Amino acid sequence: MRENGTGLVLRGINYDTGTNYSGSGLSRKPLPEHVVRQHMAVIRDDLHCTSVSLFGTDIDRLTEAAGAALALGLHVWLQPRLVEAGPQETLEHLEAAARAAEQLRRQYGRVDLNVGCELTIFGSGIIPGDTHADRSAKLASAEWWPRFSEFNEQLDDVLGRAREVARAQFGGRLTYGAGLWEEVDWTHFDMVGLNYYRMAYNDADYVTNLRRFHSSGKPIVITEFGCCAFDGAAEMGPAGYGIIDWAADPPALSGTFTRNEQVQADYLSQQLGVFAAEGVYGAYVFEFMAPKPHSLDPRYDLDMASFGVVKVVDDGWEPKTAFDELARLYSAH
Repeated sequence: MRENGTGLVLRGINYDTGTNYSGSGLSRKPLPEHVVRQHMAVIRDDLHCTSVSLFGTDIDRLTEAAGAALALGLHVWLQPRLVEAGPQETLEHLEAAARAAEQLRRQYGRVDLNVGCELTIFGSGIIPGDTHADRSAKLASAEWWPRFSEFNEQLDDVLGRAREVARAQFGGRLTYGAGLWEEVDWTHFDMVGLNYYRMAYNDADYVTNLRRFHSSGKPIVITEFGCCAFDGAAEMGPAGYGIIDWAADPPALSGTFTRNEQVQADYLSQQLGVFAAEGVYGAYVFEFMAPKPHSLDPRYDLDMASFGVVKVVDDGWEPKTAFDELARLYSAH
């Protein structure tokens, strides 16, 4: 990686403080404060990150994790996620997060705010569908493609209101985590924010499409990128998590898959090389840890479908090959 004043100034990773994706509760149980502090120390000292992107539903958890990261000298992006909420509820949740972020910014500095993530599918009211899974399925359906310009117009309206709400409470920089299918007017954001996953369908045009975002004149932040740890995961990109059959008891993989941690490590190395060469300002691996336990029995090794660079083992965790590769790359930079 090269230091050119604009390339990978922010070298980071995503950290889930607990997100309610399905309405059945947060994605992770509350962690003791000392454990959160330990995770932030690992992110700074072992992974050599300069920044962490904290996302989640509970504002108190976001604030606690942010305080731990900031006390260690890390830069923080704060991103509230309220899955399945309509625009008004989403904006009210954002307002509370913006107030909390401003208090942290005044105390520490080094805090920026991400106003949302892929709101066309995680939020309700833009793409039709009862759940984010229903809305996501329409991304692969050609019959819905003609309506995406309409959906992006609605998204632009929601983001305009989100900026107003955020700027009324928060004095730092703003961005948004845009999905590959979303067209965002970045004029009034401080940074371009892209959930920019590489996979089979966009591989040939991936770099060319990335370059067009420089035309905004804004710094580019890759708010999410990564893949899972099995053969074929790099080609699936963000869809890698879908190999779990959650209806099984206990949950199991939906077919025969071969664990391969090197696939994940190579993917991160390749992508970071691209981002550094293309003058991307910041990049955030998805993610530090996911609550999908590792098992020696391949049928129940849910960690294969995890984007985490560490694997959950019993009551603790262990670094994966991607952890060591990411630490090497960030340390070299």
